[in-house]
Amino acid sequence: MAIKKYLMLFLIFTLCVLSASACSVSDETISKTTGNLQFYIENNSGIPLWGAKIVSEEQPEGQLKVTGITGDSGIVTFKNIAAGEYKFYISRFDYFPVEVLLTVLEGQQKEINIKMTVEQSATNTITTSPARTSFANLAANPESYNGKYIIIEGYWFSGFEIVTLAERLEASDFAEGNVQPAGIKIWISSGLSQEVSDKLYLQENNATGYPAYYGKVELTGVLEYGGEYGHLNSYSYLLTIYESLWIDWEP
Repeated sequence: MAIKKYLMLFLIFTLCVLSASACSVSDETISKTTGNLQFYIENNSGIPLWGAKIVSEEQPEGQLKVTGITGDSGIVTFKNIAAGEYKFYISRFDYFPVEVLLTVLEGQQKEINIKMTVEQSATNTITTSPARTSFANLAANPESYNGKYIIIEGYWFSGFEIVTLAERLEASDFAEGNVQPAGIKIWISSGLSQEVSDKLYLQENNATGYPAYYGKVELTGVLEYGGEYGHLNSYSYLLTIYESLWIDWEP
């Protein structure tokens, strides 16, 4: 009997080697041990937020850290991640961070809608006639523009933990062929119109590992000066955008 038993095991093993399908696990079985998770990130007005970073601080055993960053749609989807308990940390520029505890169920699509609250917002009264200015004017008398509704041209640059209107672009210190913002830099609250955003140039290879976008634009909005704004509180200017226009320009 023992010999027959070993012969049977040998035959099963041989079939597995000769035919992968004979011993493979079906897609249906695999799907039951994983699930899909979709985040939709928006502000309190229901507008999708791009540039929101989503990172799992805790995940099921055997699951690698899950991370992503939203595009213009405000959506990030994680497919076929391990079912189980997760803790996510969500952050974006000048918004209060959010922590989320959730459970991904086996074989199911889970959708999470997150509203983020801005840390700083312009509370100044908007005049009907914005004043056109320049970076040279800002440098000469920055205090006079605090709280003013302005129009200004500059170079948009956005990426991982940066969204700014710069006086100019120059060659990158980190990657040959790349550009970086230079001169006076204004931290941006809110975002570009979809039409303008679609025209930005893409810079893929960055030291951060995240893509960056840049181009020449004209922005209309309320300017603040004298505080500590943006990432690491390293900006002296903050602009809350109300209108944006694309300016034809080639790198």
